[in-house]
Amino acid sequence: MSRLDSTVIVSDPTLKRADLHCHSRFSIFKYFRRANTRDCYNAPEDVYKIAKERGMSFVTLTDHDSIDGALYLLNKHPDLKDFFIGEEVETYFPETGQRIHVGVWGLNEAQHREIQRLRPNIRELVPYMKSERLLFGVNHLFQNYRMKNVAGRYIAELLEMFDVFEVLNGAMASFHNKMVQQLVSVVEQEHGRRISMVGGSDAHTLKHVAKVHTVSKGETPDEFLANVRAGECFGWGEEMRFRDLVADIYLLILAYHGETGADLRSSDYSTADKTIQLAGRLAAIPTAISGLPAAITSLNYLKQIVITKGISMRFDRLRDEIRPGR
Repeated sequence: MSRLDSTVIVSDPTLKRADLHCHSRFSIFKYFRRANTRDCYNAPEDVYKIAKERGMSFVTLTDHDSIDGALYLLNKHPDLKDFFIGEEVETYFPETGQRIHVGVWGLNEAQHREIQRLRPNIRELVPYMKSERLLFGVNHLFQNYRMKNVAGRYIAELLEMFDVFEVLNGAMASFHNKMVQQLVSVVEQEHGRRISMVGGSDAHTLKHVAKVHTVSKGETPDEFLANVRAGECFGWGEEMRFRDLVADIYLLILAYHGETGADLRSSDYSTADKTIQLAGRLAAIPTAISGLPAAITSLNYLKQIVITKGISMRFDRLRDEIRPGR
């Protein structure tokens, strides 16, 4: 990224852009599913509109373990030629329970169903996606790292499994992104591998959609994704400030309360579901006032920095541990 002048990025008509990591209201917050909480309340058509207004050549949605938002948009606008289906898949190392978030792009409904069946075990999921020639990569490498795996082994296994890494995530601390970039660059230089380095906003509100994205070439979504697969791409943009992350949390809480009336009138939920949803909303009021969401966000942000600082301090040793043959 540092090798290219920003004026070239803006003016070169052959360079195309796509935010490879953004969400819609079809991203459900699974830990409180019965309370009908969501990670995002953006309508798919609004995400598409904002992305295009901000200069994206192509658009996707990467909702959590769901392609419903992408299918909704395609059903509503079947003539879209600049949209492709994406998904953010949560998978696990079976022996440790270590979570990994994987971005998948250009998939279809049948592939989505098989991915969901296999996702509890990363060692079954990755071979399937490779057999289908899908484009997929690791999102925010250290966000979910819980030190259940030895760091060198954790990094080495992921580097062996994946050829695409998100090195610029708009919702992550800058230090985290730089650490991922450094690791991937070392692998490219010392191992002689070509790794695709991509970027995405990880936007859960419309304010941040497409402010971080991937730049590559291609006149169609298929050509664009093929060039990303070949490593002919880079991430572009700037991470959110910490205060923006906190503000987003409160915007999501307000959006949750804003849907109270619609949820209570909906015939999609049972009386028990509506009772749980109402209780959740009532409980959210003192929780928000107390500042707990801001405190949790602060701890998560601090955790990113602490973990990546620790990785940085051991970087030379880790680089030796992940060399081929070790």
